[in-house]
Amino acid sequence: AHVTSLIFVGTTMMIVTAMLILGGAAVVSALSGMNIYAAAALIPLSVVVYTVHGGLHATFFASWSHVAVIYVAMLIFMWKVYAGPSDLGSTERVWENLQAAAAKNPVLGNANGEYLTMWSSGGLSFGVINIVGNFGTVFVDQSYWQGAIAAKPSATYKGYLLGGLAWFAIPFSMATTLGLAARALDLPITLEEARQGLVPPAVAVHLMGPAGAFLV
Repeated sequence: AHVTSLIFVGTTMMIVTAMLILGGAAVVSALSGMNIYAAAALIPLSVVVYTVHGGLHATFFASWSHVAVIYVAMLIFMWKVYAGPSDLGSTERVWENLQAAAAKNPVLGNANGEYLTMWSSGGLSFGVINIVGNFGTVFVDQSYWQGAIAAKPSATYKGYLLGGLAWFAIPFSMATTLGLAARALDLPITLEEARQGLVPPAVAVHLMGPAGAFLV
């Protein structure tokens, strides 16, 4: 049982670490022009520094501060897309542009080829894969177990429930907003760039210029 657990934990750690480093390096390289290999080396270096210096307490503080910054950026991007001064700036404009985009390039597997639909075979497949994959990732990710063991039992379940609810809003708000904005703005994003996670930075730079790049 211990050997099996170690194999799954080690595999998960390698996959999660690679995803975070490669995704972050691709974004930094696209926004700043930095060599992608240099970015991939510097991103984990900063994490190692504060973890070695502050231990588990530093990881808790870093997680809290990261989420706080993400929420600020998320609210700014949502405001720019749905209400603020921009090429979109209203829900009506976003809807109209998405309807035009669906008429021009209908989405295979979506109801009536539209982007604004809950009936999507591709979305269903992604949802199943994401739920199964993320459940396995969280279940054997040692950072979650370390936090649960270190915290008081009375605070553990409250913290994880509140944390899950708080994190749930991020992909469902930021990712949906910026993804739909990219289609509504008809940005020239290639399939390869989308696979590298460059849709949010492309929308952010289009809407806010250097300030958007900084927020990302």
